[in-house]
Amino acid sequence: MKSFTKDEKYLITLYESAVATGDPYADRNMYAIGEKLGMNPRTVNNIVKLLAQTTFVKKQGGEEICLTPHGEKLVLRLLEQ
Repeated sequence: MKSFTKDEKYLITLYESAVATGDPYADRNMYAIGEKLGMNPRTVNNIVKLLAQTTFVKKQGGEEICLTPHGEKLVLRLLEQ
């Protein structure tokens, strides 16, 4: 099995958390996702900033983020490997 980077793990966890609600694009708390992975808030901020710049996630205001269709495609590719 492929080992994932922190960014990839974060995206996959965001996707899984959103899909559990029935909507892969559901808003999720960015720090709650990081907490599931044992990440501190500073790390989460850096990862979310990068993922937003690359349009894999979209900031919804405050601490809420959502996966974009572009991000979903990446996650599905990663999970196929």
